[in-house]
Amino acid sequence: MSVYTVLVFVALAALGALIAYLGDVIGARVGKRRSTIFGLRPRQTARLVAAVIGGLLPLLGLGVATIGSRYARIAVFELSSLVDQRRTLELRVDELQQRVTGFEERAENAEKRAEDAEATVSDLRGMQEEQQERIETLQAREGQLQARAADLQGRVSSLTERRDELQAKLTGAQTSLAASALELAVLEKDLSASTEELDAKRREVAERRREVQNTNNQLDIVQRDLTSARRQLEPTRQELIATSDELARLEEERAKLEEEYARAEARLAYVTAHEELVSRTPEGLFEPGDELLRVVQRADRTQDQVEADLFEWLHLASTAAERRGVPEGANGRAVVLVAPTDRPGEVSERQIIQDVASQLRAEGPDEWVVMVRAFRRYFSGQGGQLQVHFLATPNELEFRKGTVIDEFVLAPSDGESKISELEAIQTLWRRVTATDGPVRARAMAEGMLPRANSDTYGAVDLAAIYEAAQKIADAPGSVLVRIRAAEDTYTRGPLELAIDVGPAGESA
Repeated sequence: MSVYTVLVFVALAALGALIAYLGDVIGARVGKRRSTIFGLRPRQTARLVAAVIGGLLPLLGLGVATIGSRYARIAVFELSSLVDQRRTLELRVDELQQRVTGFEERAENAEKRAEDAEATVSDLRGMQEEQQERIETLQAREGQLQARAADLQGRVSSLTERRDELQAKLTGAQTSLAASALELAVLEKDLSASTEELDAKRREVAERRREVQNTNNQLDIVQRDLTSARRQLEPTRQELIATSDELARLEEERAKLEEEYARAEARLAYVTAHEELVSRTPEGLFEPGDELLRVVQRADRTQDQVEADLFEWLHLASTAAERRGVPEGANGRAVVLVAPTDRPGEVSERQIIQDVASQLRAEGPDEWVVMVRAFRRYFSGQGGQLQVHFLATPNELEFRKGTVIDEFVLAPSDGESKISELEAIQTLWRRVTATDGPVRARAMAEGMLPRANSDTYGAVDLAAIYEAAQKIADAPGSVLVRIRAAEDTYTRGPLELAIDVGPAGESA
């Protein structure tokens, strides 16, 4: 309790005692003098005087309080406005809490998508390794089959040559046998031939017959070997063809897996590279300039109302800091307001708020964007309160709905008839979010504020990017892409974007 409040209570008590004393004295004198008012009896007159003085007592106390205290005047004359303001602040708090919940859900969804992308990349990497091992196994099997086919082919060729050689030998033996048999027949008819000569010729004919039989047997063996080799060669050829087809199919699958793996890697890089989608753990819990709160403040309110609003913004910023582990301090908040000077502790919070409220009311704009930002770095476990300061900028209309912020022609790569979907996604995302992109440059030129705790400006739904990328990929040849403001956009932001895709020759 301040010294001023104690003095007010003491003054009110002394004034009340004085008025009561005077009322009693006046009432006693009126009773003794038996004075009358309005024709009343003396006793009733004394009671009337006491009642009037008693009624003046709270009015006088209230008057003194309203004269001496600005807060008493607000409580007496602006109570309904304060109630409405409190309801408005409660609605704003609920809205901010819902937005915080939405951001947390988006962060969780983004982290889940990142985990899914990592799992997909891991699965694809495993499938790729498995396919590579299978391809290597099939390549080794193909080499073995080719060697076996070559060996069998050589064996077939050798057996074919051997069969032809034996066939020629058999033909010669059969010819010689026929000649010998003819000679034997001639000798048998020639009675003049000797028995010895006849026996010798018979033996020659028998030997020739055995030779023919042996040749026939060898020819049968070669024929069987040739048939067996051909039977073995045909399945080997079929297996070799099947292995080659399977190897070609696996090569196609590997190419598809590599393409899908590249897309998954790109998606993972996209999800993990943007801090507005995936929550990160910074080195310090708070860095200088980190925003705890961003609100719109109207300038047509009274000094007391603006001061009350600023105190309310500090309480909301304190809630945001407490959620991230900053402990509550002696002033009942996790944050303490400081002046952005070299020695920030020299000026009290009340003086800073009065000065800020005066500037917001005096400098002209109808609306201000008021931000509560961290003044110094704050680490987890550091202890003490987080030092913050106010930063305000006029909230003006920067882009009207439909304003074209970026317009460009996207053409297929050399040798391609269409633009790939992945290339379209990367181009759109780069032009919307890149630090050197046209959307950021245009927003900075118009004086917009970036998204909280980042250097990005454009906000576009991922579904809209994928939809535009599909339109680009389906279009033949070059396309004209326009990135425009989806809604009226003020300094506070966010800059909601819409993407239009049309033929390259379409007029602006």
